[in-house]
Amino acid sequence: MKRERIIMLLLVGAFLAAGVWGYDQYQARKNYRNFLQNQYQRMFYELIDHVENIEVDLAKTMVTASPKQSLILFSDVWRQAFAAQEKLNQLPISHLTLGNTSKFLTQVGDYSYSLTRKNVDGIPPSADDWDNLEQLHNYSGYLAVQLQKLSKELQDGNISLGELQEEGNRRFARVSREIIDREFSTIEQEMVEYPTLIYDGPFSEHIQEIEPKGLTGETIDYQRATRIARDFLKGRDIQDIDKVSNGNGTIKTYGLEVLTKENETIYTDISRKGGHVVWMLNPRDVDSLNISPSQAMETAKEFLKKNGYSDMVPTYSMRYDNIAVINFAYRDGPVIVYTDLIKLKVALDNGEIIGYDARGYLTAHHERDIPEPKISAKQAREGISMRLDVKLPVQLTLIPLEDKSEVLCYEFRGKFMEDEFLVYINALTGKEERILKMLKNENGVQTM
Repeated sequence: MKRERIIMLLLVGAFLAAGVWGYDQYQARKNYRNFLQNQYQRMFYELIDHVENIEVDLAKTMVTASPKQSLILFSDVWRQAFAAQEKLNQLPISHLTLGNTSKFLTQVGDYSYSLTRKNVDGIPPSADDWDNLEQLHNYSGYLAVQLQKLSKELQDGNISLGELQEEGNRRFARVSREIIDREFSTIEQEMVEYPTLIYDGPFSEHIQEIEPKGLTGETIDYQRATRIARDFLKGRDIQDIDKVSNGNGTIKTYGLEVLTKENETIYTDISRKGGHVVWMLNPRDVDSLNISPSQAMETAKEFLKKNGYSDMVPTYSMRYDNIAVINFAYRDGPVIVYTDLIKLKVALDNGEIIGYDARGYLTAHHERDIPEPKISAKQAREGISMRLDVKLPVQLTLIPLEDKSEVLCYEFRGKFMEDEFLVYINALTGKEERILKMLKNENGVQTM
């Protein structure tokens, strides 16, 4: 009886301990879900705020008669559009649902930037510019209203964005299809109608429609595309592959959804011409940090070599949410070609490649006849402000201009006070082509 009593007490103690542990886990999960919900709610409301500011600023540009005010307003539209797209991309909404909305924000920002450049050069907006601005104003107003409606429906439907992210893609596909996908699909259908913009900006329609130069090989069928996807994802225990879209952009693709036996969903696009992997995304959570950024860099280099990209060099990198994002550019002899770009996302829990984007490379890469510099690096240095403390070495680069033409430049890195800059001097003429400010933080380097 004494032994039985002891065993009973031990069982009761274990049961109570398990209950306490389970309650702690429940509370931790609840707190994490609330944290996610608050974060996503903040991003969503900031997205609405940015879009409303775009609409207001565009309205002001059409009534101001002051070039100075126009400059301020166009600059603010550019800034607000960039911020809006950043918030949009962080929401737990299927990337397949956001193409036109994201593209609209990119173009309205870049169009405003092009008008800012005109303004600086003393060139007033043309009649076509005013027509485009009026239509862009109308579409930004439409987008703001629809986002407000979606916000209300999310509240009325008691749907938690935090829960959608936490419970994964399948939960999202089942629940959000009724409200979020429906609303964003409506927005997408409307946004596709906004005007084609013909202007000297890097995202102008007439430039995007240039035939990609990096696609080689014969046209493939769907079955061949699935085999290429399996080979690219070698090592994955693939359960099924479904076609989810027909990519009809500048690069025609098969859009595939890959289901693994680990219950992960991976998206990838395979080009119809040549069967190139255009991009791949595994939107899984990366909850731990087990490998260093330098290890991630080596993993990324090996991945590119294994997939036939041997002449690529890392340029810039960022780290966020335990993921390293690394940009690689093509090296043609001594020249780094910044247009031929491949971006990789490396999970820092196990070093897995969870993101791959070769659209820049496949669009721009081709055999080039790069000219020899007509001036020396020393001569080019004379065209840089003496206030900039230039660091060595100097790099030859091929950079894109706003009209997507390419120009051979010397890249100078320098510092003024606490700020770091990249200055690009034309290696043929000595003209200062571009200046970029480098923004460094604990997560990596960005330029603007």
